[in-house]
Amino acid sequence: MPHPFRVLCASGETWLSTAHLPRLLHLAGAHVTFLGPRNAWPMRGSFVDDWLAADGDSSEVARALGEHLSRARHYDWVIVGDDHLLRAVAEKRHEPWTKAALPIEPDDVRIGLLGSKVGFARAATALELPAPWSRVCVGDDEIRAAQRAIGGPIMLKEDTGSGGDGCHRIEAADALTRLPRELFEQPVVVQAYLPGPVHSMEAIYNRGHLLCVLTSEIVRSWPAPFGPSAVRRFVHKPELVALAEDIGRKVRLHGFGNLTSVDDHTGRPRLIELDPRPNALFHLGDALGVGVTGALREILEKRLPGPVRRLGSTLDVEVPVYPTDILRCVFERDLNGLLAWALNLDDRWRWIPQGDRRLASAYRRYMTRHLARCALPMRMRAQVMGWLRDPQLAPDRVSEH
Repeated sequence: MPHPFRVLCASGETWLSTAHLPRLLHLAGAHVTFLGPRNAWPMRGSFVDDWLAADGDSSEVARALGEHLSRARHYDWVIVGDDHLLRAVAEKRHEPWTKAALPIEPDDVRIGLLGSKVGFARAATALELPAPWSRVCVGDDEIRAAQRAIGGPIMLKEDTGSGGDGCHRIEAADALTRLPRELFEQPVVVQAYLPGPVHSMEAIYNRGHLLCVLTSEIVRSWPAPFGPSAVRRFVHKPELVALAEDIGRKVRLHGFGNLTSVDDHTGRPRLIELDPRPNALFHLGDALGVGVTGALREILEKRLPGPVRRLGSTLDVEVPVYPTDILRCVFERDLNGLLAWALNLDDRWRWIPQGDRRLASAYRRYMTRHLARCALPMRMRAQVMGWLRDPQLAPDRVSEH
């Protein structure tokens, strides 16, 4: 039976963040076309119906996306799956095709939310988002002045980077001298460091209306301290749902929102990151009793928003994140953690993505390659890596863009 909707997903990266997206969209009733490199994670699964080859850096993939959208048939939804491509598309915002591809209206304020920490800091001030005290600085003098104004530990954030890259916690003024000097030649964000718990909201929006949200506390990151989540504690928090609703109204997001907050000294959540794209945890929604695929279907059907889909009020569960926590166990030589995964302690296999054997096989190769890189002598690594190389993609999955 043909799918009633057509969705185009685009990414220039080999990030895990888009790995489960085609399956979720397939379950929502969509025919999925992927535009990007052949080794991207969506291509390793079973639910990409058409592939549009696009290689090179993010600007080249953005150009390929623009050429395709300028002459392609109608799509019900276009999803840009990584920060660098969002930023590259934002740089072309005056071209007519970008309106269909961007998850926000690309005005002079909101455009900064696309792949830029400096842009986020400026937009947070302009839109009155509840963020920690922040200032955009260039040069040593401005950074030190902002640090004095804060009067305590700071977070210094480089403009680009994901998964904690480019984030530096600075306790004292002399610690700045240990940072690379080129850092002081470009705009950076100086933000007051808040020591409270860090929370995440995986949210889905329909033209600014919150449809669905998963709320959780980040229990463990890897690599520590600012890397991707390795363990999350999922629990319903009304104040986080309210924050996600507020962000939707002010930013007018459409589609996926990946939000991060930290509690201030009063316990109120303060937004520290907003990525208008999917991440690798949205697939947990259905396992946690939140209808993520139902929310995606609402967007495709252009239905009026209903009640927010959220975690149950009594739910409180700690989730080791697959495969990040397994990789952490490998590199930290946490044998107890590996044993817990091997023996399915605490029912952790429940959180492994289900329903795609081809993608599951790709995950196993991915983790085995990391294990080989970590554990095998140098002379054996190349041979083992060759054995574990992903099989070639079937030619009938290739389309010209």
